[in-house]
Amino acid sequence: MKYSVIPAGELSPDLIARWAEIQEADQALASPYFRPEFTQAVAEVREDLFVGLMEAENRVVGFFPFHRRWGGVARPVGLGLSDYHGVIAEPEADWTAEGLMRGCRLVRWEFDHLLSGQAQWQTYRQNLEPSPTIDTSQKYEHYEAIRRKLGGKQLYETNRRIRKLAREHEPHRFVFHTDDAAAFEAMIAWKRLQCQRTGVHDYFGLGWTVELVRRINAHDSIHFGGVLSALYVGDKLAAVHFGMRTKTVLHSWFPGYDDEFHQYSPGLILLVEMIRHACDGDISYIDLGKDVLPYKEKFMTGAIQVAEGCAELPSAVNNLYALRRRAERWSRQSALLPILRIPGRFIKRLERKGRYE
Repeated sequence: MKYSVIPAGELSPDLIARWAEIQEADQALASPYFRPEFTQAVAEVREDLFVGLMEAENRVVGFFPFHRRWGGVARPVGLGLSDYHGVIAEPEADWTAEGLMRGCRLVRWEFDHLLSGQAQWQTYRQNLEPSPTIDTSQKYEHYEAIRRKLGGKQLYETNRRIRKLAREHEPHRFVFHTDDAAAFEAMIAWKRLQCQRTGVHDYFGLGWTVELVRRINAHDSIHFGGVLSALYVGDKLAAVHFGMRTKTVLHSWFPGYDDEFHQYSPGLILLVEMIRHACDGDISYIDLGKDVLPYKEKFMTGAIQVAEGCAELPSAVNNLYALRRRAERWSRQSALLPILRIPGRFIKRLERKGRYE
């Protein structure tokens, strides 16, 4: 296997077409995060994005997008905004994680949403987590039947809130993909408020993240596009959701809602409407993203396993990381722990910030 690397902005039309061909042929790569358009969009707003190329018998058989950092350290394309990552390659391609990393001049690749089926990284996986999914391959009644078998009353409760909302205000209006600029800006504002309330790093406070989502929202082709869904009560925006789609998958990304309608759970009403719409179209499933939050557990019908871990090659950089891990273990057992907690919290804040910068 021959490995090489190029800046993501230098992908030629032929390479983009080859990438798309490989992605479309493999159901495991159905997520929009594996589309070349996603990597292209990120490359338009960041200059640190590269793509590793794998060639066999004078033809490209695989792609590996990554952000390059100092010392040969790499992060997945999209950084902390990425809900899926890995290598886009032909299933029969004979490659190794170590060979790929050396070919890309990397010594470390940190991942937290790696497709578990990519066995070449198995040595470096530390744990697996589910990314909940909703089966929309058949009519909505089929989905309802699956949920009844799985238990729970969330669909019943959501329908009850729909009726309550109509009685106390007026019937809601759903738009699967709106071009309402105010809805887009509301989504950004509501997510930033949520980050502030919950103590999560304000990723939309960074210029590149908003610009990335804006560019994806403007993209609308058969194979890839942004989807800005909205729920209105009268003329008032009650909930909004931004996601990405391929021909067969809708990935949930950024939901938000107006606190004025909190008692009606407008975000869940919007999700139910999105499920109905997907069931009536060509979307096979909705991916809710990693972390089985209570609402996801009540709507999901399945899950895709993703891995967290770090691929490391022998290097001075990884020796420093190892020293740091030993220091952290020592600090947790030390009598100085109360004193060390303050700088420890500061370091953790920097790490959360570093996921997006």
